[in-house]
Amino acid sequence: MKPPSSVQTSEFDSSDEEPIEDEQTPIQISWLPLSRVNCSQFLGLCALPGCKFKDVRRNIQKDTEELKSYGIQDIFVFCTRGELSKYRVPNLVDLYHQYGIITHHHPIPDGGTPDIASCCDIMEELEICLKNNRKTLIHCYGGLGRSCLVAACLLLYLSDTVSPQQAIDSLRDLRGSGAIQTIKVRRVTVPVRLWSGADRHSVTPHQKGNENPKHSIFHVSPVYILIFLKIYI
Repeated sequence: MKPPSSVQTSEFDSSDEEPIEDEQTPIQISWLPLSRVNCSQFLGLCALPGCKFKDVRRNIQKDTEELKSYGIQDIFVFCTRGELSKYRVPNLVDLYHQYGIITHHHPIPDGGTPDIASCCDIMEELEICLKNNRKTLIHCYGGLGRSCLVAACLLLYLSDTVSPQQAIDSLRDLRGSGAIQTIKVRRVTVPVRLWSGADRHSVTPHQKGNENPKHSIFHVSPVYILIFLKIYI
């Protein structure tokens, strides 16, 4: 498939052109099976397509064509706009659109975590994609921190039986021991687990000023609080 004519190579190259050839290896996608959470779909995770940084020299056109050829229909991007510029793919989101891929851009600072409302918005969008049998991929920069965090949250969001540690272990088995390393990143998985369940379809997670404690994402049972203390304190 040829890239759209409106996209020029120069849009993705900086002015200080380096005489280094781009990598020719296929983009590596890890597919997370969701059968354990009663979903027949797989969720794809990968590093940033087209990235040009240090010794990484991906080709954005080639990577996007590969993603399209794999049948990817939706992509969730967790890099900030600043990161996309830093890694020399400033127009990545627009390029996805031009290839007919629906793009969900939810910027999360590198090393950071989304707030609860943003995280729940991501979960809901992912759930819709999966329920509609859409082939879905998520990525950040390295495909180990934010992407694995979101994937772990999804396992907790879709299941009442998967524990936070089981979700983390699943992502480490898939992506390696470097997945979800920092305490700050690990902490965010539990609140999503606390909110998922019976109330998650009857409450808007980012509602403010709700005086009914039954409808609060922080209205949790002592059992879940003990899980939080046992794993993270």
